[in-house]
Amino acid sequence: MSSANANTADLNATFCATVVDEWVRQGVSHAVVAPGSRSAPMALALLHHPSVHVDVVVDERGAAFRALGLGRVLDCPAVLLCTSGTAAAHLFPAIIEASHSRIPMIVCTADRPPELHETGAGQTIDQQHLYGRVVRWFCSPGPPDTERPEFWRSIAARCVTESRGMGTHAPGPVHCNVAFREPLVGTGRALGRQGPLTVAVAGQPAPVSIDAVAEVVSAVARGVIVAGWGCGVSYETLEALSLATGWPLMAHAI
Repeated sequence: MSSANANTADLNATFCATVVDEWVRQGVSHAVVAPGSRSAPMALALLHHPSVHVDVVVDERGAAFRALGLGRVLDCPAVLLCTSGTAAAHLFPAIIEASHSRIPMIVCTADRPPELHETGAGQTIDQQHLYGRVVRWFCSPGPPDTERPEFWRSIAARCVTESRGMGTHAPGPVHCNVAFREPLVGTGRALGRQGPLTVAVAGQPAPVSIDAVAEVVSAVARGVIVAGWGCGVSYETLEALSLATGWPLMAHAI
């Protein structure tokens, strides 16, 4: 394998390991994989993470409804992964169901790189905004590269935040469409965080959950709680969280 090919394969692996690690840090614990070659880098990253339980379901429609059920039971998005092309179309019924039922779900579709589109390459369709307005958020970061790896974790974290419906909309599915160049499979480790840690908490937490949130952020030496109008959390709860974590509270019009 040439140096350029090795770099491409390792970039795929590093990107996927970083994204999966951030999903886990944001609370994701389950994934459903409908296997295919183009999605192999993400499938392997999910499989190799010790905190992710992976179900392999060959039929894409069945896989999608499996992820839907997990989201309903866990009240947290499961990752639903499929390969490129028409495989992604078979996910649509469950995605519609998730949207109308307000069930969180992270739909991750693998895609062919831009240079293979409009060339007659197999299993290549237009996957941009494939699910239209049914999803809460759509992102298409393009093939992994070395230009802005510091944003990989931001993309992953926003997938979870948007899926769980943080204040601006109800929970539901999000769609992350990732293009991978060949060779697909390499080696890579998750890149560390750059900048502040963001922990997303949806809705009005019960008092017993304050200690759990405090435990999650206890590994961070310093932090601040920022809350504004529309966050859906009472001042009393925020004050209790501030006392439990030792973090100052910046609240406006709560």
